[in-house]
Amino acid sequence: MILQFKCERLHYILNTHYIVTVYKDKMTIGNKSHQKYEYKFTLENVIHFYVDCLRIQAFGIEYKGMIKFFKANYKDLEQMRNLCRNLICFDNIVELYKQIDLSDPSRIQDQISLQLCSMKLVSQQQLLREVPIVRQLNYHGVISYRECFQYKSQYYIVTEFVGGITLHKFIIQNPKLSHLQCRAIILQLLKAVKYLHDHYVIHVTIDVYHIIYKSDFIKIIDFSQAQQTNIIDDQDIKNCSRVLYYLYTGKEYNEKDKEQNLQTMQNAQTPKLAQEIILSMMYETNLSVSQILEHPYFSFSLDPEERKRRFQKFQRIQRSTSEMDDSEAVSQSIPEMLTNKSKSLRQLM
Repeated sequence: MILQFKCERLHYILNTHYIVTVYKDKMTIGNKSHQKYEYKFTLENVIHFYVDCLRIQAFGIEYKGMIKFFKANYKDLEQMRNLCRNLICFDNIVELYKQIDLSDPSRIQDQISLQLCSMKLVSQQQLLREVPIVRQLNYHGVISYRECFQYKSQYYIVTEFVGGITLHKFIIQNPKLSHLQCRAIILQLLKAVKYLHDHYVIHVTIDVYHIIYKSDFIKIIDFSQAQQTNIIDDQDIKNCSRVLYYLYTGKEYNEKDKEQNLQTMQNAQTPKLAQEIILSMMYETNLSVSQILEHPYFSFSLDPEERKRRFQKFQRIQRSTSEMDDSEAVSQSIPEMLTNKSKSLRQLM
């Protein structure tokens, strides 16, 4: 048991009082001698909330084809909501958020905590696959999920607000990155991938479009194709190789023409150790992220004059980056942040 509180089931003649007990994987509703209802925390199940004046006044569970509502203290209900986020799907919480940017409907704000968030529309199948993977992760280089809910037969995931721009857009705006900046970005990316692999997660689709860059830091987003598996293949490592190649050259890696790739890296004055690690990640088998991080590429030093020149270039890039728009995010079709209640709480209960 991790939470317990009193609730009330309203009836036309006599109300019934129960005790709600919340566990890690379920909740029960009943009294000390008998639990009348048991509700599993699965993403196929839904907790229906009744919200009024930005407070959760009651919750409902599906029972024998009906939704049974129970009234409780809003503080207890908010605590229950926090405890079972991403364990179960919510309903009727859309009015707890508001849109704050008409040009970017995915950017929202929690009206209680005032925290900025993002929201994306997904299919139920995608929600069932994606949320169990991401909810277990807690790493600064990986996007975090806040909660998921349904609204008018559609499903949404609320995520942390990342801001920044995609790595692809950053490279377009800064086509000639310094060696130090390329190395810093790929080092963060590989450490994030190592964290994923340590937790038996393969992202599958890492690329410059699924990485957000902001103020020298990156974050991996979009886990729509991610897999939970005990067998870690080399797909993520190959994709990291493509990202590093793109950082130095500004071009897509051509898997059909290795000689052309070598020529492109030479034309872009890609350091030899960078070329070596790109090819190593792309073609060597059974290579782990830990082994890659031991590569000399991450430790070799430049001569003082070259270091000074590249640092000055890095500063110029940073100044231009600081002026970038901070509002880019993956936009989705988002519900209007209004709810018209057609029934009172007593009618629902």
